[in-house]
Amino acid sequence: MADGHVALGELVTFSNGRSHPAAGTAYTTYGANGVIGVSGGFNAGPRTTVIGRVGTYCGAVHYSPDQCWVTDNAIIATAKEDVNPRYVYYLLKRLGLNRYRIGSGQPLLTHGILNRLTVRRLSRTEQDAAASVLGALDDKIAVNGRIASCGDALIRARYEESASTSRIPIGALGELVRSNVPPHLIARDENYIALEHMPKRHMWLSAWTDASAVTSAKKRFAPGDVLFGKLRPYFHKVGLAFVDGVASTDILVVRPKEPAHRGWLLAALSSDEVVAHASAIGDGTRMPRARWQDVAAFEVPWPGDDRARRFDEFATALARRVEAATSESTALANLRDTLLPELLP
Repeated sequence: MADGHVALGELVTFSNGRSHPAAGTAYTTYGANGVIGVSGGFNAGPRTTVIGRVGTYCGAVHYSPDQCWVTDNAIIATAKEDVNPRYVYYLLKRLGLNRYRIGSGQPLLTHGILNRLTVRRLSRTEQDAAASVLGALDDKIAVNGRIASCGDALIRARYEESASTSRIPIGALGELVRSNVPPHLIARDENYIALEHMPKRHMWLSAWTDASAVTSAKKRFAPGDVLFGKLRPYFHKVGLAFVDGVASTDILVVRPKEPAHRGWLLAALSSDEVVAHASAIGDGTRMPRARWQDVAAFEVPWPGDDRARRFDEFATALARRVEAATSESTALANLRDTLLPELLP
């Protein structure tokens, strides 16, 4: 195009993913909103961008540095010759693809829509420069994410090692924060955590939003509280709060009775054993909910006060490291999002 723009289809090749990946664990599987599991095979090469094709996450954009399997709910975006693959990822994020979807009941993105979009033409040198700067920020965010995952795994391993034949009810370690906060007493800029902000089987709560859209009563929580997703507890959403704020009433806010037992309480509540119990006794069939009295009565291993305190020192040190990494990642993500429109106008 003579005006310095180019059709997206001249830079990127689009193809649909496929359902039913082969059984196995060698490759990551991507759906419409990112990683959903693993596969024994791959249908997309390294440095692929994955675009949500249909449904709620239509237009969501994710990047796979390695070979992967992409389901039929997503589109595989492959950079053409002499186009930087990571530049393609940031370009597609910059475009805000969700606004180009068609359909209301079942939103959809098509290859035709994507191919016809126009973008500013950048030289390969400009592509490489933008991808290098933005990629360095995302790479550091990924490192911080691995720190959090390692901290999670270390605490789980130490919990298993420290377990003994003695047992104690969870209710002896923590108490439920019961009071509801009416919406008119919740400031718009307060932190708000809903189930959607809680990662599965990951004990650090590093995501939240502001409470500007809150219209109903919520539970107030403080730093160091353990949040336990009671709605469909089998999703295993349990984590430690780093900030204060308000939480959805689909979340149990549990506060340690003894600060020095916080680490053990966190490890116990986020253990597979406790989550399995909460899932088994939850009220309801389609949308089961765990009740605090059932969780509180469940007995978990108890190593004794001295070992529990030493365990808490270990867990607290890891939590502080993860919290620092989380804070850094938030700042890096804000910087990346600020630079994105500057580097890719």
